[in-house]
Amino acid sequence: MPDKPHSTPPSGTGSPAPKAARPRVGPVASAVLVFGAATLVGVLAAAASTLAPGSAGDPDSLSALAVRAALFTALVPPLLWAARRFLDRAPTPAFGLAPGRRFVPPAGALAVLLASSVLLGAASALGAASLDTGATGEAVLTLVVLLPLLLAAQILPEELVFRGYAQHHLDHRFSPWAALLGQAVLYTLFVAAVTGTPGLSGEVFLLGLFLGALRTTAGEVWTPLAARTALTAVGVLSDGLGLRLSSAPELWQALLSFVPALVAFWVVHLLHGRVRGRADDPFPDAGGPRRPLVQKGILYDVGSSYLPGQSSRQRWRPDVVDREMRVIREDLHCTAVTVFGEDPGRLEEAAGLALDRGLYVWIQPRLVDAAPGELAAHLGRTAEAAERLRRDHPGRVGLNVGCEISVFATGVLPGRDFDRRTRALGLLFPLLPWFDRRLNRLLRELAGTARARFQGPLTYGSGAWETVDWTPFDVVGVDYYLDELTRRTYRQGLRRLRAHGKPVVVTEFGCCSYAGARDRGGSGSDILDWSDPEDRRVSGGHVRDERVQADLIGDLLDVFETEEVHGAFVCMFIEGDCRYSPDPTRDQDMASFGIVRPPPLESGLSPDDGHWEPKLAFHTLAARYAGEATDHTA
Repeated sequence: MPDKPHSTPPSGTGSPAPKAARPRVGPVASAVLVFGAATLVGVLAAAASTLAPGSAGDPDSLSALAVRAALFTALVPPLLWAARRFLDRAPTPAFGLAPGRRFVPPAGALAVLLASSVLLGAASALGAASLDTGATGEAVLTLVVLLPLLLAAQILPEELVFRGYAQHHLDHRFSPWAALLGQAVLYTLFVAAVTGTPGLSGEVFLLGLFLGALRTTAGEVWTPLAARTALTAVGVLSDGLGLRLSSAPELWQALLSFVPALVAFWVVHLLHGRVRGRADDPFPDAGGPRRPLVQKGILYDVGSSYLPGQSSRQRWRPDVVDREMRVIREDLHCTAVTVFGEDPGRLEEAAGLALDRGLYVWIQPRLVDAAPGELAAHLGRTAEAAERLRRDHPGRVGLNVGCEISVFATGVLPGRDFDRRTRALGLLFPLLPWFDRRLNRLLRELAGTARARFQGPLTYGSGAWETVDWTPFDVVGVDYYLDELTRRTYRQGLRRLRAHGKPVVVTEFGCCSYAGARDRGGSGSDILDWSDPEDRRVSGGHVRDERVQADLIGDLLDVFETEEVHGAFVCMFIEGDCRYSPDPTRDQDMASFGIVRPPPLESGLSPDDGHWEPKLAFHTLAARYAGEATDHTA
């Protein structure tokens, strides 16, 4: 009998956890409502400012600015307070108001000022620009008077509304990049409505993107606020000094507009990367009540190939697999396992051995660099194998249709191999919504292929950058590593996934075993030099530290247990082709995600024969799950 994949979650869901207070209005609706209210305030303030005494209808006069500053100061904070109180109930620091690293905002502002000064100096030296240096005193006085008014009338309220409130709420529903684009669109519409100058929409949109990117990178609104203040100060001083661009004015204007912004972003990105802290809860609340995971899982590789001729498991010994499934169930106290790899026969055999040990099993086929047609055919064979197992073990088998397909397969991102597609992802991130459409079209086809052959629950191991339509799936799945993309919004991301109304499973999490690996997430293995696949070296002078991996796993389990996550799967039991070595430059295991350590090559022993040693993360996970052991399986 089918497992009713469309109506019930995987078995073993258990009693529902107590629910935290829910917002009265959804995050997108909240953002749009606040945008509408802020636009109304802006239009009223603009109209009132033209009636200010001494303004003569000029919206940029001092009296007009003073009126707008007074109205925005009086109305925007109460507006945001009311939205927080009556729409979403979110804590104020969640809007980006929590203090970050104090030196990052001034560093961003200083980068803008220095880059602008260098460009203006270069333009003057080349005869492309002229400045009236005799007006310096008057220009500085004008800046002292105007900047506070501009802060109150434009900069502060707009940053609080758009980079603070709107971007935060859009990020609850969409990916970080989609939220960034969404707030930039709302900001552009706001400025067009308030100023009545839609012709500036392109410039305003780019400004919104820049400020939103700073907000995403820094995790707070103070950095975009500081950078925008610096940009405004440069503009006021340039006007006061009578800046004139006489040679190639369009080129120099473009340089003055974009280069300081890019330099500021680079500086903030660099500083943020070097001082990334722990990725624990970025919010002041600690989530909901603690609830043990139903699926306490780990990944198990039956053999995967990421390069021609390379295999993570050269030899297949079912007796070794059976012993390791016993270790996973009895020593680690896991209740579930994901078996993944290329060979459908190995997947079926490993899954059967895991089921015999009492584990819930997710089966995930992987075929790196495959075209969509190849993926579908491979998935079809795996789905048939999964269905045979499901019939013998009803309620204990699920099918995961793939892993991060946008980069692992062809047809979504440009690039003929995994490495090129990964690079394309970084370069073409503004086009992610378009790539997501291609991905979801492919996922619908794969889900249809699986449904025709398998009657159990379906999920997909999505990348954190992918915005997936979860309609064809029963369980929301995400490879949720702690990294630069997720660090500041880690809990938010889980809450956004829960909004789909389906069980959420973290299909992969973990990190490598060296100092600094904590925040590298799924990119932790990049320290391996693959230029010679037969002799991969560890680059960069990294130092082995198993405590990093163990602590990260424990910390993220704390998050999952307080965010209503149904299951989480540590990546992974062993990476057999990443051998340990006492020589740090050859210690491939430090760059692996395995929680057990393969023996050195010099030992003559092979992990394919079951030779390995537990790492610190193994003991941490075993102790954690032993303390939460229950009588039921997942």
